[in-house]
Parts: sequence; C-alpha cells; structure tokens
Amino acid sequence: MSTKYSYTITLLALLIFHGCKPKTELYLERGLDILSNVKEVEFNIYRDVVIEEIGVIRDQKEETKTLVFKLNDNIDKEDFGNNKVIGVTVWIVDKNNNERKENWDFKPELVEAKKHKYILKEIKVKEDRIKKMKIYAYQLIDGEKQLIGSTISLDKIYTYND
Repeated sequence: MSTKYSYTITLLALLIFHGCKPKTELYLERGLDILSNVKEVEFNIYRDVVIEEIGVIRDQKEETKTLVFKLNDNIDKEDFGNNKVIGVTVWIVDKNNNERKENWDFKPELVEAKKHKYILKEIKVKEDRIKKMKIYAYQLIDGEKQLIGSTISLDKIYTYND
C-alpha cells in the first residue's frame, strides 16, 4: 500500500470521526470561541463560582438548544452541593408580540470539555431571541429558596448560532 494512499485513508477516517461529534461537544471543546451568540459577563454567581460567558448552542440535527455557562477554571464538583440550584428566569416575546415568563431553574452539574468547565441546561424554546434573562443561585432550606450570591440581568440573548 502506498504512503499517499495510507495518508488519504487516515485523513478520511479522521474527518469522519470528527464529523460524528455532536455540535454541542465541538463548541465546548473549543471554549465557545466560535459560538456567535456568546455574551461575556464575568459574573460571580456565588463564592468563587464565576460565569465568564453565556451562550446558547442550537443543534438543528439533534433538534436541541442548550444554555451554556462557561465557568472559571478553578471550579470543581464540590462547589455545587446537593442543595444548590441555579435560577434562570426568562422573558420571551413570540412572533405575535406576546410576552411570557418562564423559569428554567436546575441543579447544576459540572461538565468538562478539554480544559474548559461548564454548566449546561437543555432548553425548550422555539423563539430565536430571549428579551431578558435573570440568573442567580439559591439553596433550598426547608422548602424555601434562600438566595446565595448575586443576581445578573441580561438583555437580548439569542438562541440561534448558525
């Protein structure tokens, strides 16, 4: 077998393998550097947990949208105890100009891709733009929400990226 033929087969195999990765995984491995709707926020949500960037990855092939919080590098799983919750409140305007409010609260789980750290939340929203988003952290103590840390409000979060 010729060397040129071997290189061609190897390159083709690498391209096929690389092309099989889900879109979300590719964005995460690259640190969101090619995601078009990223907002830099540098928001200290609580203690030493800093959300550096926020974006939404839309994967049309998988028919999913994922809200992504890129975190500072010195985070580990212990920073997200059992009773910690990330609160996300959004205001969305649909194509008929009707506004609705949704809560996307969730228990955070640390996701690592190469050297980057994230919190991910799959979202169910058809609209391409969120009018306003409020993000905060809280603990559930005796069934009551106890705010921990700060709150941030962001305008115009786009939910498409291609």
